[in-house]
Amino acid sequence: MFTRILLLLFISVSALAQSEGRIETDRPDQTECPFIVKKGYIQAELGFNRSTSEYLFPTSLLKYGLSKRFELRYVSVLGQEPGKETRFQTEAIGLKWALFQPSGIQHSSWKPRTSVIVHYNWDHQNRDFSEKNLRGHSIGDVVFTMQNDFNEHYGIGYNIGTEMHSNGSFEGIYRVAPNMLIGKKGYAYVEVFGRFPASEFADHSYDAGFAYYVNEDVKLDVSAGQSFLHPEDHYIAVGLSFRFRVIR
Repeated sequence: MFTRILLLLFISVSALAQSEGRIETDRPDQTECPFIVKKGYIQAELGFNRSTSEYLFPTSLLKYGLSKRFELRYVSVLGQEPGKETRFQTEAIGLKWALFQPSGIQHSSWKPRTSVIVHYNWDHQNRDFSEKNLRGHSIGDVVFTMQNDFNEHYGIGYNIGTEMHSNGSFEGIYRVAPNMLIGKKGYAYVEVFGRFPASEFADHSYDAGFAYYVNEDVKLDVSAGQSFLHPEDHYIAVGLSFRFRVIR
């Protein structure tokens, strides 16, 4: 129901959105991007996933641009495991803070565009990609997100962070996603990502995907991934992202 409301909102207001620069999103890869949503804009990033353990379900990331350096974030994941009822598996609020945001593409700069993301989970029944790890539920996470642009066609995004759990344990997070522009409106990426828990169980996966800009404010994507350690664990996903101005 929540996702339907967002789609109706998109249809009614997306034609009014006008801004400079393309929409930058955290999806479709697992690697979060360091860009901040423009001040006064709401941005919605919606995904529909099908994994080996769950049916098709929507994920939603809503963002609001507070300023050039800060954005508010709300995350929800609605899922249904085989034989069980549909329910919210994750709900979280958070903040992204731009630590270093150069203007334009700096081809020769070694210093990456950098931001930090903090999330607090008030409802988290399962841990992302880590159900095999028998630990307490997630309280929240802190992730540093970075990106280097080598030229106008190639770049790489990467994250490093930690997730905190209700039993007091911590878990490391890493994500690396090289990307390449395709034409004027598309790009493709490959990615490796995973976790380093303090136990014998670890999650390491890979994926790839493609994104297409319908216009400056609307973006479509498709992706698929699989676990290195458990090949039977895989997923496919399609997504829609859009933004619109609410305050001038």
